[in-house]
Amino acid sequence: MNQIEIDNVSCGYSQREVLKQISLCIQPGKVLVLLGPNGSGKTTLLRALFNLVIVNQGKVLLEGQAVNQLSRKQIAQKLALSPQMEAPQWPMTVEETVQLGRSSHRGWVQPFQAEDTEIVDTALQQTGLAELSQRKITEISGGEWRRTLIARALAQQTNVLCLDEPTTGLDLKYQVEILSLIRNLAHERDLTVVLTLHDLNLASCFADQIVLLSQGRIAATGTGEEVLTEERLSDVYQTKVKVLPHPEYQTPFIVPVL
Repeated sequence: MNQIEIDNVSCGYSQREVLKQISLCIQPGKVLVLLGPNGSGKTTLLRALFNLVIVNQGKVLLEGQAVNQLSRKQIAQKLALSPQMEAPQWPMTVEETVQLGRSSHRGWVQPFQAEDTEIVDTALQQTGLAELSQRKITEISGGEWRRTLIARALAQQTNVLCLDEPTTGLDLKYQVEILSLIRNLAHERDLTVVLTLHDLNLASCFADQIVLLSQGRIAATGTGEEVLTEERLSDVYQTKVKVLPHPEYQTPFIVPVL
């Protein structure tokens, strides 16, 4: 069974339609990467999964249920989101922020159980934040904040993990570690993972499936080899590129032609 089905969806904000007639099936155990230029609709597509945009046509189904018929709590128990634009505003600790990921299961007033503590500790370890757990989020770096958001999403323990630009602000070490973690969780725990990226080469290395968006429509979908072609990328990004085989993995390796 497909974890998520997007059936002929057109959606956007107020009078502005962003996505047009999008159809897509997203399966568990896979990492699906949304690619496309700025403004192509990547973040809007993620928001449609959470019923956060106006759907003018079509439907979004989660495990066979229409998302617009689910409560916010039901959605939070099924989908976890690590957003792109959220900023640290309150002087909470890293650990306290990650603990918020348990709220959809525990509510806001029920005390933590041993299981909750173990889940939070595991999320902190997985994202390399254990030593920073008592630091205030207003005093950590941008990259550490990105990892905190990902840890909070992991603490929700949902079947679907959505991440909007999870590598923003991270140095190369954590880009590779976070994406490796996400891929391993998808494959080992049969999670459905949907994430947006700008880096075509990271997408080529870590994606099981790529959806390339252009002007609110799907330009191509498939494996990296199927989607990341010179002609298609040059057309979508309006920049001439060369696609070479990666020297180690033979996946598509994209370089701009200057």
